[in-house]
Amino acid sequence: LNRYAYSGHSALMGRIERSWQDTGYVLSFFGQKIGDARRAYATYVEAGISQGKRRDLTGGGLVRSMGGWEEVKKSRGGGPDRLKGDERILGDSEFVLSILAEAEESLERRYELKGKGYDLKRV
Repeated sequence: LNRYAYSGHSALMGRIERSWQDTGYVLSFFGQKIGDARRAYATYVEAGISQGKRRDLTGGGLVRSMGGWEEVKKSRGGGPDRLKGDERILGDSEFVLSILAEAEESLERRYELKGKGYDLKRV
């Protein structure tokens, strides 16, 4: 997990730096000195592993940030204000799109390939 580039964990542990990720804020909950905070955070994460996959933490970033599937269903519809989401990113449409742009990924391309039946197994 410390070396996994596509997780906030690697930035919190100081393995990668992202200008948009406020690691100082998160680590401040674990200690005042960066080294102590990282060790306490790592202990916290390790202790949580035994909980396994938690239902309240699954469902994709947009689903979690909106408060569940019922809220997502209420907001569905076409038009220019349609919500954009990516299960890897917790946040509203604007934030999701900004992160994907920074990562040089195209949300539309991702959905286009998915619609054509491309997935990891097929590739």
